[in-house]
Amino acid sequence: MKSRGRLLDILKSNRRFWMVCGVLLVVNVLFYFFFISSATRKTGQLQNQFQVVRKQVSEQRKQQAAVDQYQTMAQIWRDFEQDLPGKIEFPERIQQLKQILSRYGLASEDLSFRAEPVKDENLIRFATTFRTSGQYADFKRFIGELQALPGLICIHQLEFRQPDGQKPLEMDLELAAYFRNDNRPVKQ
Repeated sequence: MKSRGRLLDILKSNRRFWMVCGVLLVVNVLFYFFFISSATRKTGQLQNQFQVVRKQVSEQRKQQAAVDQYQTMAQIWRDFEQDLPGKIEFPERIQQLKQILSRYGLASEDLSFRAEPVKDENLIRFATTFRTSGQYADFKRFIGELQALPGLICIHQLEFRQPDGQKPLEMDLELAAYFRNDNRPVKQ
């Protein structure tokens, strides 16, 4: 009990100090509740708002990148179409094809082509299928020259067959040549 009385004497003698400590404690608690906690809530709200805006901007950038990529690809396609020879040059290309066939001694029946417009594009497609016979080395050189021809010539099907006996190798070839359709206006 004696120590308790002594503690009270110490508190009484330093009353001003303890009152200042109490007032500072109350001020700190009030300051925390009125300023710090509201600032903490505001900071949390701003962080959430930042995340939402950041996500929107990120999505907009992705969409813009996709639009830009599409526009670039569309422009490349239009440029590609414009670089293709016009369909008026079709007879010249077929003559070149026949010359390559005869250069390598590849016998072929008369070439006949089917013409059809390419859907939704400013192109016309000339397709043919033919069979020829010869040596493998000649076929290889023929295909190499075919690929080097100007314009767009696509090999859709290529099949080699070795008939029985000493007959030469046979090749079935389905190809299509694409030309610009000058009768249709160019899409922009």
